[in-house]
Amino acid sequence: MHHVMGYSWDEIMAMVTIFSTVGGGLIWLLHLAIKSGTEGLSNKLSQLINRVDNLNNMMSLIESAANRTTRRVDTLEDRFEEHEGEAKVRNQRITALEKEVFRRNEHY
Repeated sequence: MHHVMGYSWDEIMAMVTIFSTVGGGLIWLLHLAIKSGTEGLSNKLSQLINRVDNLNNMMSLIESAANRTTRRVDTLEDRFEEHEGEAKVRNQRITALEKEVFRRNEHY
């Protein structure tokens, strides 16, 4: 019989068969672990993506509402300044009229 490194061909084939079976089993287990692990991760990742999209939409709505509010406040400030200017003019008129009326009363 032929011997390689002190083993006969049938012993070498037995070792190759054992190593192939064990290696194949380990590869199958590794594949199963990766597949089941990544499916859970994929589900969690898709949930995270959906939540980020919802958050992005909500932030867009908040931003548009804030912009509308800012425009409304600016408009109200402009109107307030107009009214304030008109009130100053009226106060000056009242003051002028009071001076005129009290001067007339002093002459009598």
